Amino acid sequence: SGKIELYAVNFGESLDVDLYGDDGSFNPDALDQLNHFWRCKRTGTEKAIDPRLFEMLSRVYDHFGKRIELVSGFRNQKRTSSFHFHGSASDIRIPGISDKVLHKFVESLDTGGMGIGIYPRAGFVHVDIRPEPSYRWIDYSPPGSSDMGHPHKHKKPRPNT
Repeated sequence: SGKIELYAVNFGESLDVDLYGDDGSFNPDALDQLNHFWRCKRTGTEKAIDPRLFEMLSRVYDHFGKRIELVSGFRNQKRTSSFHFHGSASDIRIPGISDKVLHKFVESLDTGGMGIGIYPRAGFVHVDIRPEPSYRWIDYSPPGSSDMGHPHKHKKPRPNT
């Protein structure tokens, strides 16, 4: 539908937008609001976020009909290989929906070019838009761990199915 209702965990802010204008093109005002909403929690830096990520999250919102909580969006960081740094990733959760159920649904949306990880101990699902092929992982790092997202610690890569 293009609708997304969000809550930014780190800022305590809510946002309810429609991605599309009346003509079906992206609504520039909505994209500006979303780019601000996705800002780095540490520095406040904003970056243009890949609108395909928002389209994917709109499908998640449409399916569950519940507000999506943004745990992490853009990250202004040293590790520039991160999809968070490039503005094409988010860590999300939905209150009342288990991480496993959310993860399974997001996987069903992948037609190629997505990274989808589940962080069972930290309580969120990572979703990113990337060049093909798609990639899946499980990360058992505890919440707030400095190892979270490290490519070699705690991750158990799984082939895309």
